[in-house]
Amino acid sequence: MGIVYIDACWVSLLTKFVQIDKMNIDNFKTLISNLPVRRQSFTTERGTWKREEQIGWLANLNGKLFQNSDSLQISRQDVFDSKDSIRESILKTIYWGYPRGMRGNNSIKILQSIPKIETQFDKLKSNGNRTGSDFDELTKALKPIAGLGLSTYSKLLYFFEIKFNGYPCLILDQRLIDVFRSGLYDDYAQLKRINYAKAPSNYLKYLEITNKIASDLQTEGENIEQFLFLFGKNLKFEK
Repeated sequence: MGIVYIDACWVSLLTKFVQIDKMNIDNFKTLISNLPVRRQSFTTERGTWKREEQIGWLANLNGKLFQNSDSLQISRQDVFDSKDSIRESILKTIYWGYPRGMRGNNSIKILQSIPKIETQFDKLKSNGNRTGSDFDELTKALKPIAGLGLSTYSKLLYFFEIKFNGYPCLILDQRLIDVFRSGLYDDYAQLKRINYAKAPSNYLKYLEITNKIASDLQTEGENIEQFLFLFGKNLKFEK
C-alpha cells in the first residue's frame, strides 16, 4: 500500500470522536465507521512502469488505462469497478498498491506470470464455498511466483471480493503486521507473535478476528483494515 500521511484533519476527527481509556478498537467506532475507505486513492506515473512495458500486452493495456496522460489516479472503488477482465483488475490492484513501483524486478516477475495468477483467481471466483483448504491450495500455487507475497495476493483477494469460511478477504501487509506485533490492541492479542514469514498461516485468523470486530461495530472489515493502516501505531495510549 502506498505512503499515507496523517494530517490535522484526521487528528481533529480523533479528538472529536474518541475518548481513549484503553486500546480497544471499539474506542474508535465513530471514526472507523466514517472513514472514506473506497475513495482512498493513489497516483502512479506511466514512466514508473516503463521497464515492465517490455511485456507486450502491458503496453497495450497501459495505453487503455493511461490514455493520453502521464499519470493515473486509482481509488479502491476504481479497482472494484474493473469489470473488463481479470488481467485489468490485477494490474489496477498493483498500480493502486504500489504507485511508486515494486521492489527490484518483482513487478516484472509477477506480470510475466499473470496467466497463472489469472487461472487461480478465476478458479476462486467460480467456487462459492471456499474454505481454509482452498486458501492453502492458493498459497501453494502462488508460492513459486517470485515477488508475489502476502502483501500483494491479499490485495488481490480483497479486490476480487473472495471469502474464506464466510469471511470477506482483507489486505494484510507489513504495516498491519507491525501493528499486531506491537501489542497495542487487545482485540488482536492472538496475533501478537505474527511475522511476515508466518503471516499466511495466520491470515484466516486475521480475517475472522477483523470481520467479527466489524460486525460488532456495525461496520465493514475494510474499515477496520484502513483504520489500522492509517492510525494503528500512531495513537498514544492514555491511562
